[in-house]
Amino acid sequence: MSASQRAKALRRVTLLAATTALVLAGGGARAASAPVSGTPGVVTVGSGQALPSVSPDGATAYVVTTDSDGNLVVRAVDTRSGQVTGTAPLGAAQGSPQSALSPDGSRLYVVNGLQLSVVATGGPTVLATVPLPDQPRPTGWSQGLVSGLVVGPDGSEVYLVQQGPSAWRQGGQARVLAFGTAQRQFGSTVGLPALNTGAPALHPNGRDLYIGGGAGLYHVSAAGGTLTFVRTVPGTATNGDNGLAFTRDGGRLFATSPNSGGTLDLIDPATDTLLRSIRTVPVRSDVPPRLSADGSRFYLLQQDSSGTTAVISVDTATATVDTADSLAPQESALDGLAVGPDGHTLYVGGTNDTDAQLEVLGL
Repeated sequence: MSASQRAKALRRVTLLAATTALVLAGGGARAASAPVSGTPGVVTVGSGQALPSVSPDGATAYVVTTDSDGNLVVRAVDTRSGQVTGTAPLGAAQGSPQSALSPDGSRLYVVNGLQLSVVATGGPTVLATVPLPDQPRPTGWSQGLVSGLVVGPDGSEVYLVQQGPSAWRQGGQARVLAFGTAQRQFGSTVGLPALNTGAPALHPNGRDLYIGGGAGLYHVSAAGGTLTFVRTVPGTATNGDNGLAFTRDGGRLFATSPNSGGTLDLIDPATDTLLRSIRTVPVRSDVPPRLSADGSRFYLLQQDSSGTTAVISVDTATATVDTADSLAPQESALDGLAVGPDGHTLYVGGTNDTDAQLEVLGL
C-alpha cells in the first residue's frame, strides 16, 4: 500500500470511528447529525459554468449556473439522489458570477455583475438583491467586476473584492467592500494598489483579509468593523498569487499562481513573511484551494493548455503536491470546487460541450 493509500485509509477509519462514537454516545438521533456523503455521479445543472457550495450537513449542494436562456440561477441538488430539488432565478447573467455560503449554511451570497443577491438556502429563495455602490472613477470609465467574496465566521459580514475601474489602456484602484448581512447594506470600503485582483481569504480570527493582485499579495484589516489597508506582503510583487486559503489554525496561508507553469507560495500571516515558493502544476488560480474536512490537505483544480483537468491535493504539513492522490473529473472545463463535510467527498463544477455539470467524486 502506498503512502497516499495509507493516508486515505486512515482518514476513512477516523471518520468511521467518529460516527460510531456518536451512535454509542446517543443513539440514532445523534448519529443523524453526522455529515452525509454524496453519491458519486454527474448531475446536469445548466448550460454555462457551475459554481458549487455544500451545506454543513453535506445533504445539499448549491450550484450557481447559467440556464439555456442566459439567466443566472441557483440550483439546490440532493447530494445523495442527484435530484435538483429547487431553483432560485437571479436574472440575466452578467459577467463572471461569484458566490459564497455562510458558515451555518442558511444563506448563499451571489454576485451577478454589479449586484449582490442574498439567497435563503431553504428554498432556495432570493431574499434581496442589492446593487454595489458606485465605484470612484473618471467619466466614461467602466466599473470593475467582483473577483471574489467571503463570509465572516459569524455570518454578520460579507467581504467583496472589486477590480479597479477601467478605460482604454487605463485602470484604477481595486477595492474591498464590507456588506452587513443584518442591515443588507454596504458599509466600510478600502482601496487596493492594483487594477486586477483575485478572491479574498479571511483568517479564522475574522479580522485579517488577504487578497492577491497585480502588484502583490495584500493584507487588509477588518478589525472594529472598519476596513484598513495594512501592507503588501514583501516578496510577492511579481508572483501573481490569486487563489488563497488558510490552514485550519490560521498559522499558514497558501497562495496559488499560474506563473512558471504553476507555483504555490507559503506565507506566515503572523509576520506577513513569504516563507517559500514551490513549483507545482498548472492550476486554476482563480478558484481558491479548498481545505479538507480534517485540515490535512488542500484540493486544487488543475487545468492546462493541453486540456488536462484534474483535482490535485497538497499536504498542508509539508506543502507538497501528492500526485498519487489526484482525481480526474469528467468535465473538459472546470469552474469550481467544494469539499464535503464528511471528509471524503468532493464536488466539482464544470462544463462539457453545452452542459454545465456538478460531479460528485469520492476520495
